[in-house]
Parts: sequence; structure tokens; C-alpha cells
Amino acid sequence: MDQVLSSSQSFVRALKASSDPPNTGGPSKIEIARAAWDLQSFHAPRKAEVIVDLILNRFVKSPEFQSVTDLASWQLLLDVITPSRSTKTHSWLAPLVSRVPFTRVVIQFFESVKNATFSDKCRDTRIAHDCITILWPYCISKANIDLLLECFGACLRLCAKRQPLDEYVGYLVKIVAGSFHRYLSTSTVKKKMFSSFIQLHIKDWLSSLDNLSSSPNHSTLFECLYTSGIDCLFNLDVLRDNKTEDMLFTAFHDIVPEIIMPSLPRIFSSYIQALRRNRNAIFGQGSSQKVDGLVEFRETGLHFFILSQQIFNKATDKDQSWTAKTLLLDVINQEMLFTGRHLDTEKLFHGMVNSIFVELAADSQDSIEPVVRCLTSLTRIDYRLVESVLPDILSQLLMVPGTVEPALELLDIILQYHVKTRSVPLYIDALMTVSFRETVCGHDCQKVYERICHSAGLHPSHLDRLGKCVYEFLPLNQTIAAARNVIKRMETLWEEYHSWSRSLDEDNPRKRRKVDSGGSVNGVANGITLRFSTAATFASVVLPSFSADSVPKESQQELETLLNDFSSKVVLHSLSKLFKGMSKKAEKSLWSDEVIISADLRLRYALDLQRSPTISVDAKCSSKLTQRMLESIDVISLPELRVELFRTFFISTSTGQQLVTLDTLLRILETIKPPAFNILHMVIQRWLPLIDLQASAAQLERFVHILVSQETCSREGYTGLLLDQALSSAEFWELSNIRSVLLTFIDKSISEISNWATATLQQQQLVCSVFNILMSVPTEYLPRTLRLSLVKRTVLIEQTMDSISNAHLLHTLRVCVSRIISSTDLSDNLMGGLAAYLQHLHTDEASGQETTELVRLLLKNLLKNNNSDEIGQLIQYYSDGLQQSSFSWMNPWARTFNILVELLLKEHPMKSFSIMAQDTFKGFYKTLHTCLFSTLVELSKTPSAPKVTQSRGLLQCWQQTCRLFPKDVPVLDDQTVRMFTFATTPEDEETRFVVFGVLLEEFNFCAASGRLQRFETVIAAYVLLTNGKYIVSQGVDSFMSALCPTLSPEIFEHGLKFIVTSLEHANADECSALVNLLSILLQDSPRNTFHIVQHFVTQSISIFNDREVFTKVVHLPALRLFLQRCRDRPATLRQVDVSGVWLFIAKICAGAESHNPTTSVETFHCIVSITTALVRLRRDLVLLTIPHLGIVLRRLIQSMQSPRPSLGPKQSALVSRSLPFWINIRDPLGVEESNALSRLLESLNTKNVVRKLTTSTTTPSKAESLAKPFSKHAAYVIKAYVESLNNPLCELSTAVRKELQPGLYALCGMMNDFSRDTLMASATDAGEKAIVKALWREYEKQRYVGKG
Repeated sequence: MDQVLSSSQSFVRALKASSDPPNTGGPSKIEIARAAWDLQSFHAPRKAEVIVDLILNRFVKSPEFQSVTDLASWQLLLDVITPSRSTKTHSWLAPLVSRVPFTRVVIQFFESVKNATFSDKCRDTRIAHDCITILWPYCISKANIDLLLECFGACLRLCAKRQPLDEYVGYLVKIVAGSFHRYLSTSTVKKKMFSSFIQLHIKDWLSSLDNLSSSPNHSTLFECLYTSGIDCLFNLDVLRDNKTEDMLFTAFHDIVPEIIMPSLPRIFSSYIQALRRNRNAIFGQGSSQKVDGLVEFRETGLHFFILSQQIFNKATDKDQSWTAKTLLLDVINQEMLFTGRHLDTEKLFHGMVNSIFVELAADSQDSIEPVVRCLTSLTRIDYRLVESVLPDILSQLLMVPGTVEPALELLDIILQYHVKTRSVPLYIDALMTVSFRETVCGHDCQKVYERICHSAGLHPSHLDRLGKCVYEFLPLNQTIAAARNVIKRMETLWEEYHSWSRSLDEDNPRKRRKVDSGGSVNGVANGITLRFSTAATFASVVLPSFSADSVPKESQQELETLLNDFSSKVVLHSLSKLFKGMSKKAEKSLWSDEVIISADLRLRYALDLQRSPTISVDAKCSSKLTQRMLESIDVISLPELRVELFRTFFISTSTGQQLVTLDTLLRILETIKPPAFNILHMVIQRWLPLIDLQASAAQLERFVHILVSQETCSREGYTGLLLDQALSSAEFWELSNIRSVLLTFIDKSISEISNWATATLQQQQLVCSVFNILMSVPTEYLPRTLRLSLVKRTVLIEQTMDSISNAHLLHTLRVCVSRIISSTDLSDNLMGGLAAYLQHLHTDEASGQETTELVRLLLKNLLKNNNSDEIGQLIQYYSDGLQQSSFSWMNPWARTFNILVELLLKEHPMKSFSIMAQDTFKGFYKTLHTCLFSTLVELSKTPSAPKVTQSRGLLQCWQQTCRLFPKDVPVLDDQTVRMFTFATTPEDEETRFVVFGVLLEEFNFCAASGRLQRFETVIAAYVLLTNGKYIVSQGVDSFMSALCPTLSPEIFEHGLKFIVTSLEHANADECSALVNLLSILLQDSPRNTFHIVQHFVTQSISIFNDREVFTKVVHLPALRLFLQRCRDRPATLRQVDVSGVWLFIAKICAGAESHNPTTSVETFHCIVSITTALVRLRRDLVLLTIPHLGIVLRRLIQSMQSPRPSLGPKQSALVSRSLPFWINIRDPLGVEESNALSRLLESLNTKNVVRKLTTSTTTPSKAESLAKPFSKHAAYVIKAYVESLNNPLCELSTAVRKELQPGLYALCGMMNDFSRDTLMASATDAGEKAIVKALWREYEKQRYVGKG
């Protein structure tokens, strides 16, 4: 090695040797180059260039580029070409890289990463990334487009392989793809690139898109690859060729459809957008054109869709296929490609509809949603595609679950079409004539019936929209005809079922037994039953929804007669027939009969609820029919029928027709476990007032027991939710009879248990249910005796309960007790129990927010009653505990003591108690001194983070002691500061907050000689506590705000001087805290400190302008301080202050080299608010600094500009350097900021009165504006807007310009003709002149000239 590095000639000769290593057994060339580079004493001409040339040639000339995987070569290359090591590399690096096919090296690098031959460690790929990033700009300067395509293909092969890409490799892929995209846009061989791309790289491109689309971390990489590929496929040169689509789908032929389908919809959308963008160039607009360009554009787009069907025909994943078809159809709809004139596409659409019916008939629940979504998209494109098969569609949708959202959307589209075309009766006819396939009816009909009931066609949302459309949009001349058709259809269905029922009675008993058992002997009969039930549901929506206003007066009677005849001759007649037949079969009813009866009862109920008040339908059941219903209720097995029967009974009772037997309802609810949800829901929602009015006491007790059983058995189920809904209803608690029975039941249930440990499991469950109910009971409805009884018994139960195993119940008990106590004045005879209960709460480990609130309420009542014995008992308990217990015991009781002191300070002063109670508190205070103070002093001598954190409760207790006995408490002084410094972890923020409170309390009564130094300690503690913790500082700020008005002027001045002096040398975080504290002190200053405040405001503004940390880092706190002074205290400002504010704003609005990662919108709004406050409130000071105001307004307008899309790095850097550091070009200012700036400009025209200090002899100032003084400077502000708008690298969005217009018009209104001509003359080019003319033209249009 020494021989090789003996001279530069030997060094170069060794590197240029034909063999590697140059000498057998010696070091390799890379090792020699590394040694030469690391040896700074070795000097050789152009040493760096020789080493780089060696490495690059070694990469290229090694067999199959094996050296590309050598990390040592990459590391040495990076060390040499890094600018920090060689500042003049650029002069020789560009020609050197252009001589070497470095693009081939990059291609082999991607291949090695793909094949895992290159190290996949993030550190190693970063080395290669840094090298390629430096050399790539020199490489592509002379690279041809074919080589870039090959490099782009290597990137695609890498991304197509399903492996995670680290950030450095992904960044290199984006660089290569971006370079290919830029070179392609200027290439003249785009058709050749298209052919090469679809032949060699289309599969890898699709695979990489499929791979990256599932990774949110690679969204930008996905967009980069997609954009590059799309521009290669669909540029203007390629689209001019009519065979583009055929060539593309020929390339798709050999690719697995599952790879193509995820990206195909977006490719189709990009293809359509490219066609639309270049429509004039592709299809032409000349007079010789035989076909309209728009028609040809649509046909070309639809041709792509037709070709895509060959991909779907080969697909094996049907769900993915239907999803892709849906997305393609959505593109056709959005771009409005289909107009009904393209016969091939229409034929294809009809074939898709037939395929959809086949899929729906297959009844595959897994793929039903994408199929229905596809049908929805077809319907949205053109309803005429499905108009001829509407009944079939509705029949299929009656088998689709209501949870399938596309099915509901499809029904809504169909309904809206018929509303717009005034053909609602046709839709009603289609609904009434739905039928079901024999294969469906031949299956288990009961399951099919349940499925239909929960289908999309019978979904409540669809039925509700149908009823509204009938009521609001049914044409005048179609109402009677629609009613006749519905009634006729129902009569026909009833006749069919009645005929089948008679024929069934005449058949042999064996067939009846099969039908009774639910067998499907007769699929036709099942079909009749299902059709009747479905049609009755639609009829129950349509018939009550006819609007009488849409029918002439002479036809209203006809409509009412139709409905009454239908009610009496069809509905009630069929009910009588069916119940009469059911009474003959007392043992068991026929399932189909129950379905028909249920449908008839729903229809009867609907007819009774006419929307139009002028139409009255008599749908009441006769007493004989009602009696038969009551007799047959026990043999009914259909749950829906039971609900309809009970609703019929309740309606009859409410109208006075007959008295329903409530015992039947209660018996049914008690028999079924758990009770039927539908029946109970109906009762709770509607019929509780009826039960409260007519039920006997025994029936009410049974009903309440049923309600409470829901809490016991089904708290997590639907019935439990029903109970919660009832208890949270105000109407429920106004039912006096039910309420009385429920409260009696609660009292009785809790009184049965006094010891939790000895209670049975059933009693414990009942108590749990009762307390869960009490959580929802308004305490105003609880009698006072019951409240006191509940509190006393709850206290007894809790004291015998294990707090760990019954934590949830314990929480419920304490919340209930808190709710009761908060609304009740507890009697004296109960306070003894509550004092003992307080001791129990103190020793309980399960403490939470509910326990703290309960302790507060108990202490509040204890002090309110002023019972010296009870207070003494509780205080003695605490005193004994302090003297006998360890440190670990002292923390829990601190919570109780803090609450006690807070109550004594705010609500119950010490003087309001008896002398005996005061002596009790004084005795406890002595005990507190003996134990607590000594403990804290011992803790402060040997502090540690764990001890300080554990002592939080004691510190809070000491803080309260300082507040209660401020004159007699010894001061911890330096010990407190020592504890403060040990609570430094983020978890100790609350502890530090408490220690800071102790510091403030001790400061309030410390000796006068030490108050100045003590206040400095408070300031230092504030800075330490709020250092970068703005959320925590909000609570501390309230402490300081309360302290400031109590300070003497001397201490206040000393504190301000200490803060301002600290600002001159503090770091950024400390400056932020100090400025925040300065704002608090200046805002809440003591009396007689006006001149002190003025002096330090001026001094602080000067420091802000002198130190760069305020203009670059801590600008927001300074701006908040300025805003506070300008908006809240404008009278304290002086001329020198305003000049300093303008200077500070100008500095932070100036352009910067580096920028924050995100845009600070608050900074902009603070600047605008400060400027607005000065303009409106201190016009007298602004008049002397008008040029400064103009500079600020110019910079604010310039800050609104944003870079144009697709700028290069250098162009983006130029734009970025013109913006302030707090604006990031990726996140420009928006519409709200533009609106705020516009209001500021308008305020220049607003007349205001100056806010300054005045005396009784001062003449009141006149309201004036700045319009006239600022008129000479308005042109320069408008000039900034014109320059920003004319900047070729920047843009002002349309929304931003629109919001700025009122402010610009205000500036135009200030200017005279001379200023306008000057502005026009100052325009540097035609663009600026056009902008000025357009602005002035718009201003003239909106200007008020006084003529109206």
C-alpha cells in the first residue's frame, strides 16, 4: 500500500491496471482508493475525479453489474462527491458522468434491490440513495427517452414485487418516474414509447399500482407512477391513432384480469379526460366534418367500455368484476357518455341487466351488494334501460336485505324518476303486482316471509318516501284511478287466497296436516300468501296517503266511498272469515291464515289513519270480531300477528268501543321469556297513558314487575334499551299511577336487604336492577321520605359490600346517592350516619370522580347543619389518623381535607360556626402542623421524583392550609423550590402545578423584606412549569391573573424588570413563557402603574426587534402581546411603540430562505388584527407612520400568493424565498385569510373615534377615517396585488381573488385619476396593464354613483 501511495503516478497506474487487485495478493482498487481518500497527507492531481471514474467504470464494466451490490464502493463514492468534502466537484463531475452510462447502473441497482442481492438495510439503501440523488441530474441531461423508459420499467418491476419499500428506495423511484414524465412530455417519439410500454411494461405497471394502492404510506409514489404511465398511454400523439384502444386491450389479453380490474376504472376515467382535453385536436371541428365531434367523443369513450368486457368475461373473482363494472358505469354517468344512440352499448347494457337478474336469482348473499350497486349505476345512467323489467327488479329487491344500501338507493332513483315524469301510479301498479318465483315459494315459506319483511323493498325509509310522494306528487287526475287499481288488486288477491282456502278444506286431512306443519305442498298457495302480504304492506302506505287537496270536491266523496267499501267489504269481511275459520280449529291455526290476518290488520289500521282530514274511513272491528280475536290469541304463533291484535285491542279501548282485557296482555308478556320486543315496544311508545288510566292496582304492579325484569334479564338486549327509553321520557314520569307503583316497588325492593353479604343472589340482582333504574329517575319525582330512606339504606348496603368485586355497582350506588343528596336537605338525625359514611369513603380504595363529588356533597350538608358533635367526630378521626398512620395513609385523606377547606373558604366562613366547632378546627390545625409540616420538610431534604409525585395530595393539603390559616403557617421557602425541580417528568405536570400553587400562597404572606426575591422565584417557577406546555399553563395563568392586581407597584415594577432583563438572554422556550407571563402582568396590572406599563412595553418591543429569536421562532407570543395592547389597551400606546410594532411585523413578513413545515394561520390573523386595531383605534398614531402601514399591507397581499402546480425545484425555491418563514408553499393561505385581509383594507374607509387618554377639558375627537391620508399610498398596495397576479411562477386562486375584491375596491375608491394613471404607467408589461384595467372596470361596475 505504501508503494502504491508513494506518488501520484503509481496511484493512478494502480487504479488503471487491467487486473484487480493490481498486484497479486495486494489490496484491491477500492481499498487503494479508500486509503488514498482517507489519507489527507496524500496529494494527487484530480484525486477525486480519478476515484469517481474508477467506481463508475467498475460499476459498468463488471460482469452483469456485480459491483453495484458493493457497499464499500457506494460509501466511497458518496464520500467523494459529497459537496462538504469536495466543493469543486461540479466542474468535472458532469462530463465524467455523461461519459459513463450511469442510467444502466441505476437500472441494475433497482434489479438488485428487487432480487434481494443488494442489502435491504435502510442505512445501506440510504447510501446508494444519496449517491444517485447527486449524480442523477448530471445523468439525465444527455440520456435518451428509450433509456429512461427502461429505467422506469426497472422501477415498475421493483414495485410490482410484493415487498415493502423503504423510504429511500421509494424516493429514488419517484425521481426516476418524474424524470421520465418530464422527458416524455417533450419527446417526439411518444407513439414509439406507447408501443414499447404496452409490450414490455404494462403488466408491471398494473401490478405495481395494485401493490401500492393498498399501502397508504406510498400514496405519493402511487400517484407518481400512475401519472407517468397514463401520460405514456394517453398523450395526444397516441390518441390520434384510432387503434389505440385495440392495441391496449390486446396487451391486456395476456394479463390476469384480477391485476387489471382494480386500476381499470381510473384508467378509463383518465382516458375520457384525455379525450375531452384534446377533443378539438382529435375529432376536429371543421365544416368538412361529417360527424359531430361530441358524438364521436362519446362513441370513442363507450368503445373503450365495450372492449373492457373481454376482461370481465375472463375474471374468476365475480365480486371484483361487478365492482369494477360499477365504477366504469359511474364514469360513464359522470362524463355523460351514453345518450341512447349507441346501439352496441345499449345492447351491452341490456345484457348486463340480464346477467344481474341471473346473479340475483342465484341468491348468493356474499356477492349481492356489488351486483345491486351495478344495477343502481345502470339505472342512474338511463332509467329506460330497466323500465321494461321494473316488476322483475322490484320482485328481486324484495329478496335483498334492507341492510344493502345500494338497494335503497336504487329504489329512491326509480321513485324519483316516476315523480319527475308524473307517473307515480305506474310505480304503484308495479309494486302491487310483484310476484315470486316458484323456486322461492317452494322453499321454507316462513323463512322466505321473514326475509321479505326485512328486505329493501319493505324498508321503512322506502315506504316513508313512497307515502310522501303519493301525498305530495300524485297528479290530480290520477288519484281516483290509482285508488281503484290498488283496491282491485287487493280484492283479486283475497279472492285467490279464499278460493285456495276453500279448496284446501275440501281436500283430504293428510294434505291439511302437511300444510299445517309448514310443508310446501302447494307452492302456488305460498306465492298467493306472500303476494297478498307484500301488496297489503304497499297498500297500507298508499291508501292513507291520498291527498284530498289533489282531488276535486265532487270526487272526494267518491274516494271516501271507495275506501269505506274496501274497508268493510274486503278487509273486515276477510278478517271475519279467517277468524271464524280459526275458531273452528281451536288447537292450532294455519300459518298462511296468520300472515293474511296480520296483513289485513295492518291495512285496517292504516285506513283508520288517513293523512287528509276531510276523508274519514270507518275501519272499526265489531264486538263479535273482537271477541273472536281474544279467543284465538293463545293459538297464534306468528309474532307480528300478536302485535297487530294488541294494537287493535288498544285502539278499540281508546275509542270507547269496548274494554280490552289487560290481563291478556300481561299474561302474554309474563309467559314469553324474554317478553316480545315488538309488543313491549308498542306498549311503551304509545299505550302507557291508557294503561295508567284504566289498569287496576294489581295490573299496574304486574306491569311494573315486567318492566323491572327487563333490567334484570336483558340489560344488554333490546328490551333493556326499551326500558331506558321509557325511563328517559318525561311523559312516563307524568303518569301518576304507574309512577306511584314503580316508586313503591323500588322502596320495597331496597328495604328487603340490609347486609349485602347475607343477601341471596336473587335479592342482589334485584337491587342492581333497582339502582340502575334509579340512575334514570328524576329526583324531583322522589318523595322526601323516600329520598331519605334511600340514602340511609344505600349507605348501609355499601358499607357491607366488597369494593373490589362490586366496583361497577359501587359506582352506581354513589352516583345515585349524590343525585339524591344534591336535591335534598338532609335532616339532622341522618348526619350521624353520614359522618360515619365519610370515614368509610376515606378508607375505601375505589376512589373516582363520583366519590369526590359524593364527599363534597356530604361535607357541604355536614357544615350546613352546623352540628358540632358530628364535625368534631370527623375532625377527631382525621387527627387520630394523622398521629398514628404512616405517610401512605396521609395522601388519600388529603382529598377530603381539600374539599373541606374549599367549602370553609367559599361557602361556610369560620365565623359562622359555633365556638366549639372553631376550637375543633384550631385543634386539628395544630395536629396538622405537627405531622404535615414535618413530613414535607423531611421530604424536601431528600427529595426524589417518586416521592414528590406520591406527595401530591399532601402538597394540595398544605396549599389549602396556607389559604385557611395564612398568618400562622410556617414557610417551606427553599424546600418548595427543591421539590419543584424534582418534578420534571411529563407525568409530574400536575405535581408541579400544585407546588406552584404552594409557592403563590406562601408569597402572599411572606415577610416584606423577602417579597422581591420571592417574586423572582415565582417567575422562575412559572417559566419552568409552562416551558413549552401551553395547555398546562392555562391553569397557571389563572393563578397569576388573580395575583397581579394584589401586587404593590414596587414589586410589580421589579417583576417586569426581571422579565425584560431575562428576555435579553433566554432561549426560545423560556422566551415564550416569559412573554406569556409579561402579557398577563400587563393585562392585569395593579393600580397606579400606568407609566410603569408604558415604559416596559416600549422596552419589550425594542428587545423583540433586536433579538432574532423573536422574529424567527417566538413570534407568536410577541404578536399576541401586541394584539393585547393594541386591542384591549390602545390608550397606553405611544408613537415609538407603533413604530416598533410596524418594524416587527415587517421583519416577520419578509421573505426567508428556510420555512416552517406547516403554515401558521394564527400568525397571519394576529398581524391583520393588530393592524386593524391600530387603524380603527389609534388613527392619530398611524397618521405619522402611513408609509409603514403601506409596506405591511403590501407584504400581506404578497403572502397570499401560492406557487403554480408542476414547478421545478429551482422555481419552487424562488417562490418560497419570496414568502415569510411561517408560510409553507405546500400549504398556502386560503379563503378565510383573504377575507380577513379584505376587511382590513375596508376598515381604512371606516370612520372611528381615537381611543386615547383624555381629561375633562379635552375636546372630544371627531370620527374620521384614513381614506384621505392613505390615498397617496393606495396605488402601491394595489401594485403588489397586480404583481402577484402577474407573476408567472405564482397564482392567486379564484376564491382568494373573490374575497379580496371588496378590499381592493375600497383602495380604488381612495385613489384619484392621477394616482390611477400613475399606477397604469408603472406597469412593466402588458399583463400588469390588463390586470389594472380589469380591476378598475369591475370597480366601476359596482361603484355607487348616487343615481338611485
